[in-house]
Amino acid sequence: MITSRLKFIIFNLLGLEITWAACAYEAINDVEYLGAAVGSLYVLLHFIFTKTHFEDFWTLIIVAALGILIDSLNTYYGILGFNSDPAPLLIPIWLVVLWFVFSLMIPHSLYWFSKNYFIAALAGGLVGSLTYLLGYKIGAISLSEPLLTSFLIFFLEWSILFPIALLITSTLFRLNKKEQLN
Repeated sequence: MITSRLKFIIFNLLGLEITWAACAYEAINDVEYLGAAVGSLYVLLHFIFTKTHFEDFWTLIIVAALGILIDSLNTYYGILGFNSDPAPLLIPIWLVVLWFVFSLMIPHSLYWFSKNYFIAALAGGLVGSLTYLLGYKIGAISLSEPLLTSFLIFFLEWSILFPIALLITSTLFRLNKKEQLN
């Protein structure tokens, strides 16, 4: 029997995959706001069904801000580029929304990584960097550096960011638990 917790984790995983596909399709085919619409719908549904509103909201705000900052710096320094003009931001809106959706995976589908931050750093570095390379291969983004250099840059960023995101989420859960006890 599938528990409600497992159903939510599956919903969480599918939300990211569907949003990622919509964002990639938008970037490749210049279909404005497709990724933003799909991702925004997922975020809305997520907050309707989640039982951890406080933790999810603050994880979204903090982790998405960190991710948006990192991708904006990568864009500013020419490491990362986009086919469409991302004005008024340094990165396109579809990438902002993708950060919102990804951040909501941390308290649910990815939270088990918080048991081992070393594994989290390796997994985050590998999967995070491969996601950017896949985006490059399908034409959603451009890279100014050779593939290996880009991979290493993204690997380093994600091997630091993912454990920090898990630590932030763990801290939010502890803080909220203390608030509920008082």
